[in-house]
Amino acid sequence: MFLCCNDSSASKPVESLDESPVRVSIVLEATPSSALSKAMGNKVSYVIELRRNGPEEKMGLDVAHKGRFLKVKQVKAGVVMKWNEDNPDNQVRPNDLIIDVNGLASSGVEISSQKLLEGMATVRDSAIKLTLMRY
Repeated sequence: MFLCCNDSSASKPVESLDESPVRVSIVLEATPSSALSKAMGNKVSYVIELRRNGPEEKMGLDVAHKGRFLKVKQVKAGVVMKWNEDNPDNQVRPNDLIIDVNGLASSGVEISSQKLLEGMATVRDSAIKLTLMRY
């Protein structure tokens, strides 16, 4: 389940989407597109690819809308936690920003946090490639 909260100090749920955790596949070195480069400046980015083992698996992320991106608030039981266990040098951490889902940013579509959230929620049977930024 994704739980999105507003960015106020009294965070309250904005939206909840049921999700299934994903089996971790690979880590790729990210080379951001020019549009992402402008948004990122000199911050570190990385790409992970996850795959769900079934529709009941959860992603295991609490996220908040942060401008055009999604901010990781907490990693919980699910696919992302499994990724973190299997990849201790490339863990998804609180405060990382999800800046792209499955190449949406390079598709010509204007990025919004809602579109990124929908991109993660709608993938059920294929890989989910997340581009994250750490600052």
